Amino acid sequence: MAGKPHFGCAARTCHAAARIVAPAAFAMLAACAGTQMRGSSASGAAPAAQDANREQRLRTLQRAEALYLSGHLQEAQAAFEQLTQTYPRNAEIWFRLGNTLMKEGDYDGAAVALQNAVSFDPGHGRAALNLALARIAQAQAALETAHARLDSNSPERQQAEELQRRVRTLLATPNGEGQSR
Repeated sequence: MAGKPHFGCAARTCHAAARIVAPAAFAMLAACAGTQMRGSSASGAAPAAQDANREQRLRTLQRAEALYLSGHLQEAQAAFEQLTQTYPRNAEIWFRLGNTLMKEGDYDGAAVALQNAVSFDPGHGRAALNLALARIAQAQAALETAHARLDSNSPERQQAEELQRRVRTLLATPNGEGQSR
């Protein structure tokens, strides 16, 4: 997309948060794994297999984080998607997936993931902010499409141009780069 917006939010949020939030995410995964282990021991699963399963899930989260931070976004996306299958109600994992999709420019997918994060943890402020940024990016893309398809002399095209200017102003910082959160 020619006028692709720059949203540094996902990268900066994740880089800073990785040092702070990663231990909490690991603890959340360990708690989830512990809950699942208790449930599965009733079905006769061996404790060693349960521990190995939990360790594998923690390694998957660590791998997803490392892939994201090193710029291997498609691989990170696949790893976070796998984690959402294992922990479908974990807001932090949905948040990380949303940030990855934002960085890839998949604003529709990012909005879905971030909406899940906010739904599972209504107090997750960073997810709510990044959801707003994803929706602004969706609006910007829709305005670009409308502008390209509207008759050059139509009042609707003028309206689309004005809205595009407002969105650019909204996203602009004094040095001309996109907002970051």
